[in-house]
Parts: sequence; C-alpha cells; structure tokens
Amino acid sequence: MEKTDKLAATRKPRKHVATRDSDATQARILDAAKILLSQNSYESVGVREIASKADVDPALVIRYFGSKEGLFRTIASQAFGTEEFLSKGPEALPVEATRVLMEQVDDAQWRSGYDPLRLLLCSIGSATAGPIVSEYLRKDFIAQIAAALRGKHRNERAVMLAGCMVGFALIRVAQASSEGDLPQAKSLRTLLVETLTALTIDADGTR
Repeated sequence: MEKTDKLAATRKPRKHVATRDSDATQARILDAAKILLSQNSYESVGVREIASKADVDPALVIRYFGSKEGLFRTIASQAFGTEEFLSKGPEALPVEATRVLMEQVDDAQWRSGYDPLRLLLCSIGSATAGPIVSEYLRKDFIAQIAAALRGKHRNERAVMLAGCMVGFALIRVAQASSEGDLPQAKSLRTLLVETLTALTIDADGTR
C-alpha cells in the first residue's frame, strides 16, 4: 500500500502533461510558420506545408490557431517591439537603435531563418497578410515610439523614425550580402545617431 501511494505521488497529473504537450506543439507550429512565412509569400505557404515542417497533423494547426490567417496574426502580434531601444527612455533611442541596427548581420541565418523584417517584406503585398502586418507594425512599433516622444508632431516623427530604422535595416542586410560589411562603419554609426536624434527632438528642443 505504501509503495502504491509513493508511486501515485510521483506521477504528474494527466492535465499537466497534456497542457505541456499542447504548448510544445503550438510552439513547434509557430516556429515552423515563422520561418516559412518570412521566407515565402503568404499565399504560397499552405497549412499542410507548415504542419509538415512542424511534424504535426494539419488539423492541429486549425485546432490551435483557427486558420492560417489566425496563425499569421499570432506571428505578426509578436513580430514588432520597441523594448530593445526604448527601455532607457526616448533620449537613448538614437544610440540604442543604432547599436541594434549596426550589429553584424548573419546573412545565412537571415536568409534561411526567421526575421521580422523578412516577414514584413514577404507579407506587405498580400491582400490578406498585408493589412495584418501593417496593423501590428503601426500598433506595436510606430505608436509605441510616438507615445515615448514629447513635443509636437509626435506621430509624424514616429513614422519618420520607423521609416529610417526599417529602411536602414534593409540596406544593412543588402550591403552585408554584397560586401560582407558596411563601409566606413564608424562614420555611418555617427551619422545614423545624428539622424535619429534630429527626429526625436521637436522644433522647440523637446524630446
């Protein structure tokens, strides 16, 4: 009797195991979909292809996310964030954003793995995925920058800041692909900080 009680005490509840397995399955589906949907257009990737890469039954994709669109919306909701360069306040944004943008690019990883910039590029032209990715880019990236700024024309300045950062990130990757690194990196870093700083400061000097 005592041995049976000990065995029962060490067994994990079935509900806990089922929840853990469910979470792991959803994570595999998300990881597979992130890669496929940032490497290919939204329309060219099917539920079966995502399920195959995640090594799950296609029915599970629908069960957990409702549809391919629902799955894409989940990915887009996690794609854009400002914590990395706004955690120290708007006054630190130019330096922190430049630090992130000037990090060495792993060209092979960028082209074969998941990257939010690739997700944006592959999805923005889609009638279905484009509005979704635009929604989260606006809500989770541009609006967060605008909320951190002070002074006049915060929304417009936030759009300009986002445009500079996204555009620079694209050029950064393209340049790394062709030449291995950006020319005059030190001077470029200085110019990027100055450009972003000009946009964080309002005409009256308010950040």
